[in-house]
Amino acid sequence: MSETSDAPGAPPRGEDEELVAAIWCDVFDLERVGRHDDFYELGGHSLLAIRMASRLRDTAGLKVPLRLILDNPTVAELARLIRKPT
Repeated sequence: MSETSDAPGAPPRGEDEELVAAIWCDVFDLERVGRHDDFYELGGHSLLAIRMASRLRDTAGLKVPLRLILDNPTVAELARLIRKPT
């Protein structure tokens, strides 16, 4: 059976999901994360969200509000919104 993009543990798809997933891997010190993995279930908290916002700014030039990270706790959700005007 093939893994669908909505299955638990599904790999990131698209440039933005891959960017967010790479940052999550670094911040959480993980080898890989799925597109539906949850920030809070991985151990996320406000200080890690600040680190993620900083990494998005430094690596991709994106100014992502902290609230956007905290309110959209999966790779797929966050990636879908990071390039939209706030």
